Amino acid sequence: MGRKMHSREDVSRQKTEDLGIPDLLVLNSEGDDETFYAVHKRYFKKHKSACPACGSTKTRCSKVVRRKFKDVLWDSEDSFRIIDIYFYQRYLRCDGCKDSVFPEDIDFGQKGCRYTNRLSDVLADGTFRYSYKKVSNFFGVPASTASVGAIMRRRIQYRESLLEPIKTPKILCVIETEFYDNTYPVVLAIWNNEVYCLDILEDTTEGAYINFFKTLDADHIETVCVDPEESLRSAVATCFPMASVVMTEECVFRYARNAMLSIIHSDGKRFPVRHKDTQLTLHKKYLTDARVKKQIKKRMKSRPRLQNAYEKHQNLLELLETDWTYEDLAAWADEIPEELNEFADLIDLIDIYEIELRAYLDGERHLPERYITSVQAVCDAFKNMPRCIFDVLRARSILTPGFDTIEEDGKKKRQGIRYDRLTANMNQITENIKEEREYGLER
Repeated sequence: MGRKMHSREDVSRQKTEDLGIPDLLVLNSEGDDETFYAVHKRYFKKHKSACPACGSTKTRCSKVVRRKFKDVLWDSEDSFRIIDIYFYQRYLRCDGCKDSVFPEDIDFGQKGCRYTNRLSDVLADGTFRYSYKKVSNFFGVPASTASVGAIMRRRIQYRESLLEPIKTPKILCVIETEFYDNTYPVVLAIWNNEVYCLDILEDTTEGAYINFFKTLDADHIETVCVDPEESLRSAVATCFPMASVVMTEECVFRYARNAMLSIIHSDGKRFPVRHKDTQLTLHKKYLTDARVKKQIKKRMKSRPRLQNAYEKHQNLLELLETDWTYEDLAAWADEIPEELNEFADLIDLIDIYEIELRAYLDGERHLPERYITSVQAVCDAFKNMPRCIFDVLRARSILTPGFDTIEEDGKKKRQGIRYDRLTANMNQITENIKEEREYGLER
């Protein structure tokens, strides 16, 4: 196909209207109503595209490449057709750069994606709450893993453009949550004695922390609760030099629980107790089932390392319910035998982050009573989510339930997502995917 192969008389006005993509003109062609052959409106104009390398408009058509896109046409609110668009995209040569060849700009599809933006947005909206494969199957298009990132990022950018600015809290908390082989920081805020989620970050680098912290008012931050991550501590010192940096008992509790879970999974693989992860990490005073208590006591006798870890963990839980001191915590750590090496990270935490732990103990503790259980619920919700790329994980967890907002100086600002609404939404999405619920139209 060359530049003069078609004229304006070859354009089908009706099919162009049916397609409804402003920049495309559909050509007359024989065949079914599910196939459209199209050119850009510039095809029939003397418009000269500027060279992206040098900015020159001394460009000419070098070749034409036929690209195939999948698209969706809505016949009604719940009736649609999947169509094929064959787009003849021109590649232009710059006479100024000589060797510079570039494709003409298009804005109805993303680079490297074989779906139009219209279809990719529909697929992305479904993938917020269901599996990408399930949504793709519903619309009858290939579930290309190579395109899901581009599809989701475009929709995420759109949804983020609608968000109000963040209202900076006085108390900011950053926790690390495990998701398969990756660690992602979850940023929390405390409002009115409640825990809210502000965002989840892509990695634990200092740059990632600083980029997010720059969206907050540094002068308003009074306390930052941190996890034992040097890049986090460095970013906090850079962005919030006047804030009090503390490490809370929740962090100690979480690291102890993770250590205990590791031992349970290695030494208690056939431990005959239902929901053993919960039962063996719970404070024994909250075990109300006498039969379960008896089972634990009996089965522990044949697993001495697990029994030792269980007793040490119970001692820590009892300690954390008292008016404990740093010396109490350090004494507990000194009693952990070397054979329980799963507690090594916690022991290092207690040793290296003494200043932050003391700052928490010596300062005013304004964290909600349910803070520990709130963080545990958030971490468990992330842990239970099906495997997916970060963009999908963040979209499902942060951009689906909707943020709580507050009005300040006549403008709305977002406080975050209250933890119980966040976890309920994430658990529902996990159930949608794992139980293979039928995907339906949600427009």
